[in-house]
Amino acid sequence: MKPAKSLSGEKIDHKATAIFDNEADAEKAAWAVLDATSLEDNQVFVIRPEDHDENRELKLEPEPTGMWKTMIRSHIWLGLAGAGAGVVLILVLSALGIPFITQNFVVALALAVAFLAVIGMMFGGLVTSRPDHMPYMAKANSALQKGQYVLTVHAATAAQLKEAKAELNKKHIKAIRTL
Repeated sequence: MKPAKSLSGEKIDHKATAIFDNEADAEKAAWAVLDATSLEDNQVFVIRPEDHDENRELKLEPEPTGMWKTMIRSHIWLGLAGAGAGVVLILVLSALGIPFITQNFVVALALAVAFLAVIGMMFGGLVTSRPDHMPYMAKANSALQKGQYVLTVHAATAAQLKEAKAELNKKHIKAIRTL
């Protein structure tokens, strides 16, 4: 379970994918991951090239509404963090006796809070764009278009993802993971 103040709105935001040329190898790897880790059946999937697009997308990204929650949370929390940093910055500069700040305290405070809040929200946009998911999604979709099979792992925790990745590494299977 994610803490209430997390930037991510997803319950399962740790994912990995591995590519196979045939279904038998993909299924064998899926069973090996299930047997050797604490992952459950609803966390490990084999996606076939012939799977329908809707089914395929849910197996790659199981929480379509999680992105919206991530967008809202990351913008709010990082915007507030930026605003707070603006207050701290102005208080420090004022304590140092910077003439511009001490003579124009309210204006300097308003500007610092506004600019750093915007910068915080820009970082919220970066979190929302999920740059760690792009390689994961690109590799999986490319493989499916080529007629290959994709094993996806949706770990609830970083520890579960580490377990799955270790099992795949033992079998010399290269996997791409999200952060």
